[in-house]
Amino acid sequence: MGRNSDELSSDRKKSAALTDDDIDLKDDDSLEESTDVMDEDMTDADPEMMDSSGDDLSSGEDESPGIGEVSLTVEMGDDPVRLYLKEIGRVELLDADHELWLAVRMDAYKRLILLQTSDEVRSRSDSDLEAIYRDLFDDLRKAWKGIVDDSKRLNRQSPDIQLVLEEARQLGQSWQGDSPSYIRAWLDNGLWGTDPNWEDVARNAIEAFSAMYIMPEDIQKRLAGRLANGKGLPPRRTSNRWISDFDHLEANLQRIARLAAEAQTALIRANLRLVVSVAKRYMGRGIAFLDLIQEGNIGLLRAVEKFDPAKGYKFSTYATWWIRQAISRAIADQARTIRIPVHMVETINRLTRVQRKLVQELGREPTSEELALEMDLLEPDELLAINETLLSEMPMDPTLERKWRRAASRVRRIIKIAQEPMSLETPVGAEESSQLGDFIEDETTPEPVDAAARELLKEQVQNALSVLTERERQVLEMRFGLLDGKDYTLEEVGRYFNVTRERIRQIEAKALRKLRHPTRSRHLRDYLS
Repeated sequence: MGRNSDELSSDRKKSAALTDDDIDLKDDDSLEESTDVMDEDMTDADPEMMDSSGDDLSSGEDESPGIGEVSLTVEMGDDPVRLYLKEIGRVELLDADHELWLAVRMDAYKRLILLQTSDEVRSRSDSDLEAIYRDLFDDLRKAWKGIVDDSKRLNRQSPDIQLVLEEARQLGQSWQGDSPSYIRAWLDNGLWGTDPNWEDVARNAIEAFSAMYIMPEDIQKRLAGRLANGKGLPPRRTSNRWISDFDHLEANLQRIARLAAEAQTALIRANLRLVVSVAKRYMGRGIAFLDLIQEGNIGLLRAVEKFDPAKGYKFSTYATWWIRQAISRAIADQARTIRIPVHMVETINRLTRVQRKLVQELGREPTSEELALEMDLLEPDELLAINETLLSEMPMDPTLERKWRRAASRVRRIIKIAQEPMSLETPVGAEESSQLGDFIEDETTPEPVDAAARELLKEQVQNALSVLTERERQVLEMRFGLLDGKDYTLEEVGRYFNVTRERIRQIEAKALRKLRHPTRSRHLRDYLS
């Protein structure tokens, strides 16, 4: 069927090989532009809204990078990155058939877990293991009946149950077969992934295929013999007898668990290059490249857990959403010295895109008022009214103008939040001999002119006080804080000299009269300004 195994193997090796020549050691020209595209889709996009060809139905275009065409940007001395890229480059890429088979293996194990923990199984008097396989046969009969009924309704030919069983038996042996998937080919002949009616058909087909795969080999052989004789699926009494005759139900469950773990590992390893291709777009955001890859791998693990093969879209498209989500969250949480909430990061990114767009349209930097009109910070009717008023050049309604100013104020606040702190120890200059802090004004240190004037004033005050008696000088120094900067009250000064506050007032008044004499005060008048 189709191409032979040698051609398929050769194609996979060509697409999977990653040599030193594939690693781009220069800056990626498109990096600066691609890094600006960040994560408004973290909330707007949905991994469920994708079709079988990898298209995001919500946006009309596929933003997931081609994993077979990854151009990897690393620095010459970045040995850990080079080693990691070489390691993941040895893993072959997966085609759609292999992705389906791996996903079915994992989905089958999840299905067994659900059956084991169901209350219906626990409430039965017979063996829990036998009850699980009885339910599987019931699910198989129900799913296959659904396939037949849906095929008639959609005027399609039903799939050949014998070929589906044969593919399930082969999947139990290996997922790396070269023969194309019959069940996927049958689904692809319809409108799988684009028509909602086909989602139920695909789900029934995957459930029937998964149930056949879970069956022990001995039961699969009995089922194949019955189907070969044209008898169809066995009734419940017959299938129950088959299950009772089989003694290795526990061993078969352990085999399904082991194959599911192998499938999960294979699906993850085959898509590590997808993580690298997505992580490249977020370089220069304050997180090291290897850390971006690590965060992306966490998103890939999540995608593997959540992937539903019945939906009909490619795993790489589905995983791209989760990888970008994980990387974007990490950047929002870790990249800045002062953490900004994720929703504010999304707002900043949207503002950056709007700002760049207006610069191209206007040929200048847009004002905060112009940005407010493009940022959806106003209600649609308010936005329409403002635009109409601007076009008519008529006076604007005060209430509407106040809302516009409030939106512009919010834009300015977003711009202020978007500013990133810089270290005062950042090297400056070609030789990096200076630091940024050397060029920042120290506002706590007085200007040289002010410092000199203060010293001169201090000398003039001391000269003026020298004509007073010792007690008069001490009283003025304490009253006006000339000693330690603290102004003392008349009562406090009186206690210090052991006299009444009235006596201190008299001494102070006498001393000030002496200082107000023109021969003494003229030296201090220049400092009054």
